[in-house]
Amino acid sequence: MTDNYIVSASSLLTNRAFSVPDGASLTVSGITKESFPEVKSKLLHILGNGPCEVAGRQTLLTQAESAGEVCDLFIPATDFLQKQRFGFYDLIYIIHRLRDEDGCEWDKAQTHESIRSNAVEEAYELVEAINNHDLDNMREETGDVLLQGAFHAVMAEGAGEYDISDVISELCKKLIFRHPHVFGEVKANNAEEALAAWEKAKMAEKKQKNVTERMTHVAETLPQSMRAYKVQKYAAGVGFDFATAEQSAEKVTEELKEFLSASEEEKEMEGGDLLFAAINTLRKRKVEPEMALLRSVDKFVRRFSEVEKRATEKGIELKTAGLDVLEEIYQQVKREE
Repeated sequence: MTDNYIVSASSLLTNRAFSVPDGASLTVSGITKESFPEVKSKLLHILGNGPCEVAGRQTLLTQAESAGEVCDLFIPATDFLQKQRFGFYDLIYIIHRLRDEDGCEWDKAQTHESIRSNAVEEAYELVEAINNHDLDNMREETGDVLLQGAFHAVMAEGAGEYDISDVISELCKKLIFRHPHVFGEVKANNAEEALAAWEKAKMAEKKQKNVTERMTHVAETLPQSMRAYKVQKYAAGVGFDFATAEQSAEKVTEELKEFLSASEEEKEMEGGDLLFAAINTLRKRKVEPEMALLRSVDKFVRRFSEVEKRATEKGIELKTAGLDVLEEIYQQVKREE
């Protein structure tokens, strides 16, 4: 027998994360004539179009109309594979099904370690979509990032480590604790004060007693430009920082000289110091080094592609053309952008 999930129209409209239990039919009660269009719109977004019943009249949800001043709307249970719209726990069910004994051989074989690189790859693909202002791809890549966390949670559940409820509970507790200016008594009148409240709460949560502990908790697996940026920001928070970007740039000049004169044994360390100083100068100008470098690399690839194309059209062999010839073409491409 199919369960019937009953919810009032007012609860449906005010609930930001409404979902229907798997395999259940739905009755929305107490829908006023005025609220019917809004109720219908929300149901279409959550469930998609399908059969429904209003005051004994069977129709499609897109064609449903209010019946009187107040009415109820009934939507029968939908077969899982026939759903038009899915919810978060549908995703968890799918991953469990893929890892069932008669599921997908590849999904069953995966471990935390075997798919860990996927999280990095998917995160970067989402960043690329954001940089390209590609909303369709952003939606897809956001799903792929979400899949990584959900997949790890399902694997962990199978191993008796933790499950998705543990993940969500811990995340919610963290968000509440780190926003005392929203859920507590702390006051924050602007973004800077809000960030300061977040950082203070985070230090308390992590039981970090000093700046060094904050620095050592920055993940070593981050791209090192991002790690350097965060470490420098923590140092700046206690006043260990140049006053201006210009002063920081002088340090870049100093480190460049040391790098160029470094021995074979010292050149890697001095090269790191040069990069660290350059990142610090970018930070003083509020430029994220990873994004800045990404854009510069993309720009160079785009320009070099045009250089290669024009050289080929002129019968110029890249390997033998020489720097002067290629630089002339490159500068021409640059001027025409």
